[in-house]
Amino acid sequence: MKTVLSSIGPVFSLLVAVAGFSQEPAESKPEATAPVTKVSGAFEAKRLVELSAATKQVKSLTIKRIVPHGVLVRKGQPVVWFETEAPEQQLSEAETNLRLAEIAMREAEFNLEQFLETLKLDKAGAELAYKHSKQDYDNFVQTDREREVLSTEFGLKSSRASLENVLEELQQLEKMYKEDELTEESEEIVLKRAKQAVENAQFRLEGSEITAKRSLAQTIPRTQAQQEDSLARQQLAFDKAIRTLEFDRQRRSIEFDKSKEKLDRQKAELQELREDRKDLVIQASEDGIIYHGQITRGRLGDNPSKLSAGSTVANQQVVVTLVPPKPLVIRLDLQEKDLGSVRVGSKGTVLPTAFPDRKLVGTIISLSYIPLANNKFDGVMSVRLENDEPAITPGMTCSVEFEAEPSE
Repeated sequence: MKTVLSSIGPVFSLLVAVAGFSQEPAESKPEATAPVTKVSGAFEAKRLVELSAATKQVKSLTIKRIVPHGVLVRKGQPVVWFETEAPEQQLSEAETNLRLAEIAMREAEFNLEQFLETLKLDKAGAELAYKHSKQDYDNFVQTDREREVLSTEFGLKSSRASLENVLEELQQLEKMYKEDELTEESEEIVLKRAKQAVENAQFRLEGSEITAKRSLAQTIPRTQAQQEDSLARQQLAFDKAIRTLEFDRQRRSIEFDKSKEKLDRQKAELQELREDRKDLVIQASEDGIIYHGQITRGRLGDNPSKLSAGSTVANQQVVVTLVPPKPLVIRLDLQEKDLGSVRVGSKGTVLPTAFPDRKLVGTIISLSYIPLANNKFDGVMSVRLENDEPAITPGMTCSVEFEAEPSE
């Protein structure tokens, strides 16, 4: 039994081998590749200096000369020169306006002094008028009213006494002439005059009685009411005059202070203009490459080359940006879908647009989850550039590829 098996064994093995060679080989499965996240970026100087005229009073400037875009400059080197004619004219006008303002200020000081002295006189006049009105009222209440009553009563009494006197004289004449048997013509004339005197006295008495009654009932109370009204009106006029004078004083003082503040501002603005005159040349604050215009997130504006001799710029406008060539970082433009694939510390392969065959390694050092715009987020990568590598300068662009990190 063992012999048979031993003889069959090699044959069986051969058959199996032949059968194996006759079968088609099984298809090999492709190896799975990790998904890649690709984003764009720009090489950005880690530190840059924006240079502008920074004048305070000269708002608009015209470029006379500017260092060409991309030139390497040294600290203290002039890079932008501005036209001086318009600022000098502005300075001259400001000096003239200041001299006129100083004259106006001296005039205002004199006018204020005159006003304050006049104010004292007007105030004293108002006080005197009120004092006189009060004296008139006090005189009437304390003395004149009683005197008018007494005078009215005394006039009535005098009229009655006059009537009594002429009546008594008439009666005496009639009695005396009655005893005579014959009345002479002259005596008749005397009697007639005596009767007329009595009639006159009676008429005057009636008038005195009417006047006295009217005076006590109407004239004197009316005069008192007029005195009270006059005093009240004079009190109001006095209060108004004092208040108006005080308002005028405050108004004049405020206007004077405003004029003084305006003059001080003009002096300060003139001093700023003189300082601006010294700042019509922009100098490099350190060594670096000159870029015309402003750099935003590693990229220049659309038309930096438009800045040239004759260009007009604003005083706070960034005219040139001073960029040290190193160190550089990469400013990333991320989309919202990329945020789940990268994080701080993630490494990526950097492919410079200028040198697509070069591969650099970068590491994300910061990420912002607050969008800069719709579906646009900010990130920064550090990157190491060797000195012997082809020049990569700020503003160049690149793409960065991130492989998905293995899950833990």
